[in-house]
Amino acid sequence: MDLDLRKQRILNAVVQDYVLTAEPVGSHLLVERYELGVKSATVRNELAELSERGFLRQPHTSAGRVPSDLGYRFYVNRLMVLSPLARLERLQIQQALRSAESELDAILRKTCQLLTQLTQLPAVATSPEAPDETYLRQVFLSSAAADKALLVFLFSTGRTEHRLLAEAPLSATDALILANALTAHFCDKPLTELRRTVRETEAAPSELAGLGRLWQRLVRELALVIQSVAENVPVFVEGSQSVLAQPEFRDVECLSQFFVMLQERAAMLELLRMEAAEKDVEVRIGKELGRPELQSFAVVSSPYFVGTRERGSIGVIGPTRMDYGVAVTHVRFLAQALSGLLTSLAATA
Repeated sequence: MDLDLRKQRILNAVVQDYVLTAEPVGSHLLVERYELGVKSATVRNELAELSERGFLRQPHTSAGRVPSDLGYRFYVNRLMVLSPLARLERLQIQQALRSAESELDAILRKTCQLLTQLTQLPAVATSPEAPDETYLRQVFLSSAAADKALLVFLFSTGRTEHRLLAEAPLSATDALILANALTAHFCDKPLTELRRTVRETEAAPSELAGLGRLWQRLVRELALVIQSVAENVPVFVEGSQSVLAQPEFRDVECLSQFFVMLQERAAMLELLRMEAAEKDVEVRIGKELGRPELQSFAVVSSPYFVGTRERGSIGVIGPTRMDYGVAVTHVRFLAQALSGLLTSLAATA
C-alpha cells in the first residue's frame, strides 16, 4: 500500500509529533509546527483519508489523530531517518561495554543498562543458547572454607556456572587432582556427548583413590549444570521502571500486563526471536507480536554473534509510541559492539 508524497509528509509529521508529545495531532497543530506547504483544510482532508485507509486512528470523535500499527509500519519501512552515532558517542559506548567484567552475564547486563540509558526503554538480552557445539572448556575447584568447596564450570559460550558445596572439606592438593580429573574426562566434548559421558560415568578413575565419594558428587553437580545450560536460556532485563514515565502505562491493567510479560522467560525469548535471518534489526509493532495482550507494545531487536555464529539477541520493548529511529540506531550499534567484544574474548580465551 503506497502513499503520495503529501500524505507521506503528513504521516511523518503525525508520527514525530505524537512520539514527542503523546497527544493526538490535529490539522491546525500540524500547519503551525511543520512546513507542509498547504492550508489547514487540506491537511484535515488528508488526515481523514489517512484514517480511512488505516494509517491513522482517532481515539475520540473530537480528538486529533494518532498513528495506527499500519502507520507506524509505513513510517519504519519508508520514512524513518536514522542518524549515525557520532564517533565520540560510539567510543564512549564501546568503552563502557568493555568496562564490564569478562563474564558473559555481566557483559549482557551492562549491554542492557547501556541500551536503557540511551533509549529510555526497558532493554532485554538473551544469553547464548546451548547448541550441540557448546562444550565444557574448563573446571575449577578450590576450598572455600573449612568444610566447603567452590566448583566452577566454564563453557565455550563464555557462560560460567558456580556451585558452593557444603560439607565438602578439601585440601588444595585434592582440589587440584579432582579438577584435573574432571577436565581430562569431560572437557572439549559437545554438549550432547558430554551429557552421555556424564550419564555413563559411575566409578571414580583409579588415580582418585580415597576421593571416590567426592568425585561422584562432583559428577552429579556437573549433570545438573549440563541440564541447566541445555534447557534454560537466561534472560536479562534492565530499566523496567522506565515505563512508569510513559503516559500509556498510567492504565493499571496495561502496566500490570507489561510487568507480567517481563517476568515470563518464554515470552521474552519469543519476542526477541528474529523472524528473518537476513535482517540485522527487526521491528515488530502491536499486532505483529502475535499476542492480543501485547498489541500496545513494540519490540526492536537484533542478534549478536561470537565469530560468525549467532548466540543470542538484544533489544528494547516499549509502547508502540516509541522513537523507532533512536531505538533502531542504538540496538544495532550495541549488537555490533557486543558481538565484537565477545568475539575478541573468545579468541583470547
